[in-house]
Amino acid sequence: MPTSRSRAAAPMPPGGDRVRPAWPRRAPDPCGRAGRAWRPRAGGRPRGVAAVLALVAALVVTLVGCGPGGGKSAGGAGGAGGAVGAAGATTAVPAPDPTRCPAGGGAGGGPSLAGGEAAAGSADGAAARGRAPRGPFLVDPAGQAAQQAQAHPAEAAAIAPLVQTSSAFPVGDWVTDVVGEVHSRAAAAEATGATAVYMVYAIPHRDTGGVYSAGGLPDAAAYRQFTRQVAAGIGGAAAVIVLEPDALGQIDRLDAAQAAERYALLRDAVDVYGALPATSVYLDGANCGWIAPAVMAGRLAQAGIAHARGFAVNVANYYRTEDEAARAEVLSRFVGGAHYVVDTSRNGRGPAVGLTNPWCNPPGRGLGEKPTTSTGYPHADAFLWVKTPGASDGECGRGDPTAGAWWPQQAAELVRNAAG
Repeated sequence: MPTSRSRAAAPMPPGGDRVRPAWPRRAPDPCGRAGRAWRPRAGGRPRGVAAVLALVAALVVTLVGCGPGGGKSAGGAGGAGGAVGAAGATTAVPAPDPTRCPAGGGAGGGPSLAGGEAAAGSADGAAARGRAPRGPFLVDPAGQAAQQAQAHPAEAAAIAPLVQTSSAFPVGDWVTDVVGEVHSRAAAAEATGATAVYMVYAIPHRDTGGVYSAGGLPDAAAYRQFTRQVAAGIGGAAAVIVLEPDALGQIDRLDAAQAAERYALLRDAVDVYGALPATSVYLDGANCGWIAPAVMAGRLAQAGIAHARGFAVNVANYYRTEDEAARAEVLSRFVGGAHYVVDTSRNGRGPAVGLTNPWCNPPGRGLGEKPTTSTGYPHADAFLWVKTPGASDGECGRGDPTAGAWWPQQAAELVRNAAG
């Protein structure tokens, strides 16, 4: 995501399948971002609560079928029945299709791993859970696409839809004036009656084992301070925070002490942002080709999902909205009915097929549904453009622009291939 270099040069959150925003480097893809299988941390026995949750998750996968072979419906009792979505429309939500989401297409049903905690929570947690974001979402006049159009008038017409559509402001360790940059978006949102969207991406040991977005703040103390700076910048403005793409998807790559620290930092961030009067917080829940719902549920529980509005899916990836919603509805049932948002910035043509590292700048992709709160899915609060369309996923072993850098050809292609 960009920092002082401008959002375009900023390292994007995780990449492709994992979460892959348009930030620096990207995290491993669920389907193996690079097509490789996602492997749990090697060696050692599970420890403490984390061990118990890991074992319970594994048991649920075995008993309930929350793996590639699952087939129960995520639409509620009785199978893929109708449900009332955010827009009031009745929508059938089928079970995840394991042929399209091989790793994350787990089955529904079975016990909830975090339902009790999420349903109970604290008074503040309950308030945060009930705070759904409202549209419209801020179209950032200083966004990456807007800057590009101003600097290169010849490209303006080709990327006009990107300039005119809301996308998240990525805020991370590259931003030198955190309070100021965040507040400028919050103030613009308040002035226009809109909601600002932020993608927070600065956790220590970020993108561990990754290729293009590794880094983050140096330690826990720096991250806690950063969290409070972001919160100070938002203040009372209406805001959405997508918190740390790939942080939970990759947590099994950390050692025990680092994992414990990460869970603690995420819980702290959830509580700090959740205490703001008009902010909706979503922990990252990976994507439908990466982490099975039962496994992700255990991680979300430890990260404080009970005090958040919910989770985000498909960040910086290309999976189709209907596939992400199918998995997300299953995951929601595991975590006490938490709501979710879907990154639709580049999923208009779905994921690439037959490529190595299909999460990394795959050709032929297109813009997905524009940001909206009218989703039609039972627990989907919004479709958002979390990853900046037109910002590179990284070099991808092909000499592509660095992560977060603006790529004019890709931006124009996304517009040409836009859904609908």
